[in-house]
Amino acid sequence: MKNEELIRKWLAGQLTEAEEKLLRDTDEFAQLLKIWNGLSVAMPPDYSVEEELKRFHSADNKQAKVIKVSWQPRWVGIAASVILISVIGFLLLRPSSDTQTIMLSEGLKAHYLPDSSLVTLNKGSELAYETEKWAASRKVMLQGEGFFQVKKGSTFEVATSNGTVSVLGTSFNVKQRGDYYEVICYEGKVGVETSTQNLTLIAGDGYREVAGHEERFQVASGSESEWLNGRSSFLRTPYYAVLEELENQYEVVIETKGIDLNDTFTGSFPNDDLHVALDAVTVPSGYLYRQKDEKVLITGGK
Repeated sequence: MKNEELIRKWLAGQLTEAEEKLLRDTDEFAQLLKIWNGLSVAMPPDYSVEEELKRFHSADNKQAKVIKVSWQPRWVGIAASVILISVIGFLLLRPSSDTQTIMLSEGLKAHYLPDSSLVTLNKGSELAYETEKWAASRKVMLQGEGFFQVKKGSTFEVATSNGTVSVLGTSFNVKQRGDYYEVICYEGKVGVETSTQNLTLIAGDGYREVAGHEERFQVASGSESEWLNGRSSFLRTPYYAVLEELENQYEVVIETKGIDLNDTFTGSFPNDDLHVALDAVTVPSGYLYRQKDEKVLITGGK
């Protein structure tokens, strides 16, 4: 995917959060946004930016022309649109770096990055990075959960909406879903920077932010995330975050009644058997559940 495609999706309002962060880091977007914000008039009705872009790309003569315009009010919108399209066309015709986006909705998948670092994404996760800039900046944008095995070299960054993880070469797990943010270091050392924290984790260290609460915890160093082996595991995790992960894995909608969703849960469930998974997250707390098609209702047992 190129910056051209990102700009088209931005115009159409179709960018994902990860893609928008990548686009905002480009020189083209800074220039485009400046032009866009400078236009104080609306585009006229029935004026298609996409059609004009196609005409712009297919035109035999792409040389800029100086046109004298009488700035009567009824022409202002059209003139502004022409200016915007010309600028976009110029930006799109310039050499741009590649942006590769990986989107996963089915199961797990391992992917090699340009430096042979390996990332495995959990179900429903998204990763984006710029290919041509990789040699100068090893940076990826993550939504969801990923396990990273990073080759030694320059600083490697994993940016999310909740914070950024920086490493040189190590194995670690990053999870970001809604207000839940968790980083676990399995080998080496990682730096974690959020709006409130700037800390270093070594092998066996974990850090979590959820609903404004911060916590550091310990895991077995040298191991790996259980979801890589088909299980979702939790340590003193708010119950609502556990149910959100269950919804993500099984594509069901879960409703609750008579349950404190802020209670914590420690345990795990398999990612390939919904009924066993539901038993795993309800029986220890004495909860009951009923399932109908893709909907599940969990209620307090008392």
